[in-house]
Amino acid sequence: MTEEDLKKQAMQFRELVGDDLFWFTVSQNVMTMESDRQKFEQLALAILEYFDCDRCCKCCREMPIHLNDADLERIYPLDGAAVFDKMDENEVDNYLKTPCPYLDGDACTIYDARPTSCRMFPFVVIRPVPTLQLCPLGKRIFDSFKALARKYGKKDLKVEWEEGASEATVHDHKANAGKKAVYVALPIPVLEKFLKYLRAENR
Repeated sequence: MTEEDLKKQAMQFRELVGDDLFWFTVSQNVMTMESDRQKFEQLALAILEYFDCDRCCKCCREMPIHLNDADLERIYPLDGAAVFDKMDENEVDNYLKTPCPYLDGDACTIYDARPTSCRMFPFVVIRPVPTLQLCPLGKRIFDSFKALARKYGKKDLKVEWEEGASEATVHDHKANAGKKAVYVALPIPVLEKFLKYLRAENR
C-alpha cells in the first residue's frame, strides 16, 4: 500500500466518522505510540545495565543521533547555542551531524549528558519496530538473548536464528534471504521476556 493509498483511506475514514472522532482516534494512536516508545526506552536501559559497551565508537561516527527536548536541556548548559550549530540542517527533526560533533577521538566530550539515543544504543526504533543493532555490543546482547531463550524460554519464544552461524542472518526467505543482518527486530514483549531471563540469571 502506497502513502497515497494510506492518505486516501484516512480521508475516507474522516468523512465517515466526522472530525471529532477522527482526531480522537489520531490522538489515541499517538498516545499509544508514545507509551510504546517510553516502554521500549525503559526496557533498553534496564537490559543495558547487564552489559558493557565495547567503545568502538562506530555508532558515534556512522549513526544519526536524535536529540529530544530532555537531551537539549542537558546539553545546552554545557555548549550553549553552539549545540544548534552542530545539528544536521538536512534533517526535519533534531539530529546531530554525522559523525557526532561531540566525539573527540574515541571519547565523548558530553558523556554524562549524552543524548537518550546514545544511552539506548544499540537499541533503536526503526519505525515502528524496536530493533537491536548488531554492533559488537549488539551481537553480544543477541548471543546472550539466544542462550537465555534456550535456557529459560523453551517454546514460548518464536525467534529465528541460524544455529552455528557466527553472524545473524535475515530469515525472510525473500530477496534478502541469507544476507548478513545489521539489526534484528525485537518487539517489546520479547524484550520483556529477555529482561526477565537476565534478572533470573543474575540473582
